[in-house]
Amino acid sequence: MPFPSLCRRSRLRSVIRLVAAAAMFPVVATACGHPGRKVATAPATGSATPSLTSTLDAGVGFATLMAKLFPLDAAQAAAVLSADASDGYRQTLLAAIGTELEPLQRQAAQLAGTPIYRESVLATRLELAGPGRADLQVWVMVVAGQAGVADNAEATFDTVTVAMVFERGGWRLDGTSETTGPTPEVRAAPSDVDTLTSRLAGFGDWRPST
Repeated sequence: MPFPSLCRRSRLRSVIRLVAAAAMFPVVATACGHPGRKVATAPATGSATPSLTSTLDAGVGFATLMAKLFPLDAAQAAAVLSADASDGYRQTLLAAIGTELEPLQRQAAQLAGTPIYRESVLATRLELAGPGRADLQVWVMVVAGQAGVADNAEATFDTVTVAMVFERGGWRLDGTSETTGPTPEVRAAPSDVDTLTSRLAGFGDWRPST
Protein backbone atom coordinates (compact mmCIF):
# COMPACT_ATOMS: atom_id res chain seq x y z
CA MET A 1 0.00 0.00 0.00
CA PRO A 2 2.37 2.60 -0.81
CA PHE A 3 2.42 3.15 2.91
CA PRO A 4 2.19 6.75 4.04
CA SER A 5 4.57 5.57 6.69
CA LEU A 6 7.27 6.36 4.16
CA CYS A 7 6.44 10.05 4.43
CA ARG A 8 7.50 10.08 8.06
CA ARG A 9 11.13 9.22 7.51
CA SER A 10 12.15 12.83 7.02
CA ARG A 11 10.84 13.70 10.47
CA LEU A 12 12.68 11.05 12.48
CA ARG A 13 16.32 10.28 13.09
CA SER A 14 18.21 7.11 12.14
CA VAL A 15 16.37 4.02 13.34
CA ILE A 16 13.45 6.06 14.63
CA ARG A 17 12.86 7.19 11.06
CA LEU A 18 12.70 3.57 10.06
CA VAL A 19 10.54 2.10 12.80
CA ALA A 20 8.18 4.94 13.65
CA ALA A 21 7.77 5.61 9.97
CA ALA A 22 5.67 2.47 9.77
CA ALA A 23 3.13 3.70 12.29
CA MET A 24 0.15 3.86 9.97
CA PHE A 25 0.75 0.77 7.91
CA PRO A 26 -2.62 0.80 6.14
CA VAL A 27 -2.74 4.51 5.37
CA VAL A 28 -2.68 4.53 1.60
CA ALA A 29 -6.04 5.35 0.13
CA THR A 30 -5.14 8.92 -0.77
CA ALA A 31 -2.59 7.47 -3.18
CA CYS A 32 -4.50 4.39 -4.26
CA GLY A 33 -7.65 2.54 -3.39
CA HIS A 34 -10.24 5.30 -2.97
CA PRO A 35 -8.43 8.61 -3.58
CA GLY A 36 -9.83 11.47 -1.58
CA ARG A 37 -13.36 10.17 -1.59
CA LYS A 38 -15.95 10.94 1.06
CA VAL A 39 -17.84 8.07 2.59
CA ALA A 40 -21.48 7.72 1.65
CA THR A 41 -24.14 6.78 4.15
CA ALA A 42 -26.09 4.27 2.12
CA PRO A 43 -27.63 1.51 4.20
CA ALA A 44 -26.18 -1.97 4.11
CA THR A 45 -28.80 -4.20 2.57
CA GLY A 46 -29.75 -7.11 4.79
CA SER A 47 -27.36 -6.10 7.57
CA ALA A 48 -28.13 -5.11 11.12
CA THR A 49 -27.13 -1.56 12.04
CA PRO A 50 -23.75 -1.72 13.83
CA SER A 51 -23.50 -0.17 17.29
CA LEU A 52 -21.46 2.96 17.99
CA THR A 53 -19.15 0.94 20.21
CA SER A 54 -18.41 -1.66 17.55
CA THR A 55 -17.78 1.09 14.99
CA LEU A 56 -15.29 2.89 17.23
CA ASP A 57 -13.58 -0.36 18.23
CA ALA A 58 -13.12 -1.44 14.62
CA GLY A 59 -11.86 1.95 13.48
CA VAL A 60 -9.33 2.25 16.30
CA GLY A 61 -8.09 -1.23 15.54
CA PHE A 62 -7.54 -0.33 11.89
CA ALA A 63 -5.79 2.95 12.78
CA THR A 64 -3.29 1.10 15.01
CA LEU A 65 -2.91 -1.93 12.79
CA MET A 66 0.84 -1.53 12.38
CA ALA A 67 1.48 -2.52 15.99
CA LYS A 68 -0.05 -5.90 15.15
CA LEU A 69 1.50 -6.32 11.69
CA PHE A 70 5.10 -5.28 12.21
CA PRO A 71 6.19 -8.41 14.16
CA LEU A 72 4.41 -10.83 11.80
CA ASP A 73 5.79 -12.77 8.86
CA ALA A 74 4.25 -12.37 5.42
CA ALA A 75 1.78 -15.23 5.76
CA GLN A 76 0.57 -14.06 9.15
CA ALA A 77 0.25 -10.45 7.96
CA ALA A 78 -1.69 -11.61 4.90
CA ALA A 79 -4.13 -13.52 7.11
CA VAL A 80 -4.77 -10.43 9.26
CA LEU A 81 -5.21 -8.12 6.27
CA SER A 82 -7.40 -10.55 4.35
CA ALA A 83 -9.78 -10.66 7.29
CA ASP A 84 -9.71 -6.92 8.00
CA ALA A 85 -9.93 -5.55 4.45
CA SER A 86 -13.03 -4.88 2.41
CA ASP A 87 -13.49 -6.96 -0.72
CA GLY A 88 -12.52 -3.99 -2.88
CA TYR A 89 -9.43 -3.00 -0.85
CA ARG A 90 -7.94 -6.41 -0.05
CA GLN A 91 -5.58 -6.78 -3.01
CA THR A 92 -4.11 -3.32 -2.45
CA LEU A 93 -3.24 -4.22 1.12
CA LEU A 94 -1.89 -7.66 0.31
CA ALA A 95 0.34 -6.34 -2.46
CA ALA A 96 2.00 -3.92 -0.04
CA ILE A 97 3.26 -6.71 2.22
CA GLY A 98 6.01 -7.55 -0.25
CA THR A 99 6.69 -4.02 -1.44
CA GLU A 100 6.73 -2.18 1.89
CA LEU A 101 6.25 -4.25 5.03
CA GLU A 102 8.89 -6.90 4.36
CA PRO A 103 11.58 -4.43 3.20
CA LEU A 104 10.96 -2.40 6.36
CA GLN A 105 11.28 -5.50 8.52
CA ARG A 106 14.55 -6.48 6.81
CA GLN A 107 16.02 -3.04 7.41
CA ALA A 108 14.98 -3.09 11.07
CA ALA A 109 16.57 -6.54 11.55
CA GLN A 110 19.96 -5.15 10.50
CA LEU A 111 19.99 -2.41 13.13
CA ALA A 112 21.72 -2.55 16.49
CA GLY A 113 19.52 -3.07 19.51
CA THR A 114 15.92 -4.22 19.74
CA PRO A 115 13.05 -2.22 18.19
CA ILE A 116 10.40 -0.90 20.53
CA TYR A 117 7.16 0.36 19.04
CA ARG A 118 4.07 1.65 20.83
CA GLU A 119 0.89 3.18 19.44
CA SER A 120 -1.51 5.06 21.70
CA VAL A 121 -4.92 6.40 20.75
CA LEU A 122 -5.48 9.88 22.18
CA ALA A 123 -8.87 10.83 20.73
CA THR A 124 -11.41 9.80 18.11
CA ARG A 125 -14.11 11.51 16.05
CA LEU A 126 -16.75 9.71 14.04
CA GLU A 127 -17.75 11.45 10.80
CA LEU A 128 -20.32 10.73 8.09
CA ALA A 129 -21.45 7.58 9.82
CA GLY A 130 -24.47 5.69 8.55
CA PRO A 131 -25.68 2.12 8.11
CA GLY A 132 -23.04 0.29 6.15
CA ARG A 133 -20.32 2.98 5.98
CA ALA A 134 -18.34 5.15 8.36
CA ASP A 135 -15.31 7.44 8.56
CA LEU A 136 -13.40 7.56 11.84
CA GLN A 137 -10.66 10.07 12.61
CA VAL A 138 -8.12 8.85 15.16
CA TRP A 139 -5.44 11.01 16.81
CA VAL A 140 -2.50 8.70 17.50
CA MET A 141 0.85 9.02 19.27
CA VAL A 142 3.59 6.65 18.15
CA VAL A 143 6.70 6.07 20.29
CA ALA A 144 9.61 4.23 18.73
CA GLY A 145 13.32 3.57 19.13
CA GLN A 146 15.96 0.90 19.62
CA ALA A 147 16.45 -0.61 23.08
CA GLY A 148 20.09 -1.23 23.94
CA VAL A 149 21.24 1.79 21.94
CA ALA A 150 22.26 5.10 23.53
CA ASP A 151 19.56 7.22 21.95
CA ASN A 152 16.30 8.79 23.00
CA ALA A 153 12.89 7.39 22.22
CA GLU A 154 10.93 9.69 19.94
CA ALA A 155 7.25 10.32 19.45
CA THR A 156 5.17 11.46 16.50
CA PHE A 157 1.56 12.60 16.46
CA ASP A 158 -0.73 12.02 13.51
CA THR A 159 -4.43 12.06 12.66
CA VAL A 160 -5.54 9.01 10.72
CA THR A 161 -8.90 8.76 8.97
CA VAL A 162 -10.09 5.23 8.34
CA ALA A 163 -12.89 4.52 5.90
CA MET A 164 -14.92 1.46 6.74
CA VAL A 165 -17.61 -0.56 5.05
CA PHE A 166 -19.84 -3.13 6.74
CA GLU A 167 -19.22 -6.43 4.93
CA ARG A 168 -19.24 -10.10 5.87
CA GLY A 169 -20.94 -9.37 9.18
CA GLY A 170 -18.48 -6.74 10.43
CA TRP A 171 -16.59 -3.52 9.73
CA ARG A 172 -13.84 -3.84 7.10
CA LEU A 173 -11.07 -1.43 6.21
CA ASP A 174 -11.90 0.29 2.91
CA GLY A 175 -9.28 3.07 2.72
CA THR A 176 -7.34 5.52 4.87
CA SER A 177 -5.61 8.87 4.84
CA GLU A 178 -3.20 10.54 7.25
CA THR A 179 -2.23 14.08 8.25
CA THR A 180 0.60 15.14 10.54
CA GLY A 181 -0.31 16.40 14.01
CA PRO A 182 -1.65 18.15 15.87
CA THR A 183 1.64 17.99 17.76
CA PRO A 184 1.96 19.41 21.29
CA GLU A 185 5.22 20.71 22.73
CA VAL A 186 6.78 18.26 25.18
CA ARG A 187 8.45 20.11 28.05
CA ALA A 188 9.99 17.25 30.03
CA ALA A 189 13.48 15.96 29.23
CA PRO A 190 13.32 13.00 26.85
CA SER A 191 13.88 9.45 28.08
CA ASP A 192 16.30 7.10 26.41
CA VAL A 193 14.74 3.96 25.02
CA ASP A 194 15.93 1.66 27.81
CA THR A 195 14.59 4.00 30.51
CA LEU A 196 11.27 4.33 28.73
CA THR A 197 10.98 0.56 28.34
CA SER A 198 11.86 -0.05 31.98
CA ARG A 199 9.42 2.50 33.37
CA LEU A 200 6.59 1.21 31.17
CA ALA A 201 7.19 -2.47 31.95
CA GLY A 202 3.82 -4.08 32.53
CA PHE A 203 1.87 -1.27 30.86
CA GLY A 204 -0.45 -2.18 28.00
CA ASP A 205 -1.12 0.18 25.11
CA TRP A 206 -4.79 0.98 24.76
CA ARG A 207 -6.58 -1.24 22.30
CA PRO A 208 -10.21 -1.66 21.31
CA SER A 209 -12.23 -4.07 23.38
CA THR A 210 -13.12 -6.32 20.45
